[in-house]
Amino acid sequence: MGRLKNRSVCNVPLPRNLGRMVHAQILKCDVKADDVLYTALVDSYVKGGKTSYARIVFDMMLEKNVICSTSMISGFMSQGFVEDAEEIFRKTVEKDIVVYNAMIEGYSISIETARKALEVHCQLIKNVFFEDVKLGSALVDMYAKCGKIDDARRVFDHMQQKNVFTWTSMIDGYGKNGNPNQALELFCMMQECCVQPNYVTFLGALSACGHAGLVDKGREIFESMERDYSMKPKMEHYACMVDLLGRAGSLEQALKFVLEMPEKPNSDVWAALLSSCRLHDDVEMANIAANEIFKLNANDRPGAYVALSNTLAAAGKWDSVTELREKMKLRGVLKDTGCSWVGTESGL
Repeated sequence: MGRLKNRSVCNVPLPRNLGRMVHAQILKCDVKADDVLYTALVDSYVKGGKTSYARIVFDMMLEKNVICSTSMISGFMSQGFVEDAEEIFRKTVEKDIVVYNAMIEGYSISIETARKALEVHCQLIKNVFFEDVKLGSALVDMYAKCGKIDDARRVFDHMQQKNVFTWTSMIDGYGKNGNPNQALELFCMMQECCVQPNYVTFLGALSACGHAGLVDKGREIFESMERDYSMKPKMEHYACMVDLLGRAGSLEQALKFVLEMPEKPNSDVWAALLSSCRLHDDVEMANIAANEIFKLNANDRPGAYVALSNTLAAAGKWDSVTELREKMKLRGVLKDTGCSWVGTESGL
């Protein structure tokens, strides 16, 4: 087991076909079980999306080490096989920080399992790993994604050490759960604590400004990226600013902002403007934004057609709606089917 203390063996992925070839040779030659070799095979199959093959190798191992158990848990969670991951977790004798983190991150993906994640949290409270900043950050992120923002804040406040990911998860969680003012308050606290925001932190703060209608504050935060932190805004930040201006009804300013961008705006930026045009029934500007999206990737953005169609319909321009829908048919553009990725569980 000493050879497994260095986890670098799992950080060098094997090509998918090579992994299967090696596995075949092991079976043919009746190679004696080797923990390093089998762990590498498990990891290779998991990274290739072949969790069923990974499980076969895993079950062949006489002693399941924590490294291959973690790989199996991550693989099962990423494919939605929560019960299989929980089975591996229960049978893992020597649990470490990484295996706990795999479970927590997995639960944050499968939102309907928040109550089961609470059980893992309870185990951590009794465990020396609880003070680990990575685990704490993962818990904050998990609770925030599950909509349990008060629980996320309790974990956040309890943590003795916080890094940029901890602060960002909490800020983003507040913003996405309808608490923009708390998000911005925390963003200011983060700066006061001399923790430098990253690109994702700024996205969360700008989004919060948009939901709170704080245009001036949003501009200040956006401009501070380069001025105070030497961080060049990405397209996502420009899209957030366009959304911020558009939500506030400043469509002319939003269009001016897009046209004055130092880089050519992508479809996400134009889509943010189009969304605001639909919100404020501005048909003329909606046509401008939609046409720019059509030039960039017409068939990849059916939502642009739908948004423009709805804007035209709200303005009573039914002839234009019919013309647009005919154009969609000719180009083979299909409206996305509505669905929800959020699971529900009674009692949450």
